[in-house]
Amino acid sequence: MSEDKIEQKKDTTEMNPKKTSPKKKPNKLLAEIKKMKQEKEELHDQLLRKIAEFDNYRKRTEREFLDRVLNANERLITELLPVIDDMERSLDHAKESQDLKSLIEGSELIYKKLLSLLEKEGLESLESTGQEFDPEKHDALMQMESENAESGRVLDEHLRGYTLNGKVIRHAQVIVAK
Repeated sequence: MSEDKIEQKKDTTEMNPKKTSPKKKPNKLLAEIKKMKQEKEELHDQLLRKIAEFDNYRKRTEREFLDRVLNANERLITELLPVIDDMERSLDHAKESQDLKSLIEGSELIYKKLLSLLEKEGLESLESTGQEFDPEKHDALMQMESENAESGRVLDEHLRGYTLNGKVIRHAQVIVAK
């Protein structure tokens, strides 16, 4: 090939910007591939870190929840200890003394103290006798004929019912009029 034709070919490639040298195109693609691989590795690393952070968070919250469950009653039990102490003293006194009246009075004081402590925690007793039977609050043990009460009224309470912060935790066991 003559030198004129080579020069002409060089001139046409310089004038046409779309045509690039074959060496530049692969280098540019390799650089882009390298950049994308680096971005992929960074994103993968971020993903692994987020997974580890979430796993640590989940484990920590499970541990905290378990601690709360295990220690939830600690304060209440601590407040009940004086009632237990009073009961022990009452039993010791009952063994030494034959005075039934003082034993009954001591037991009533302990009962009132315990009930007061539980009421402070949100416990309320359900009043049932004379009330209309309510399946949300009462369990009917039986029905009896009664001239003094209308049908569906609670005649007697066998076992008292209780609510805790408004939720029935034990239904009253009652006898209902027919």
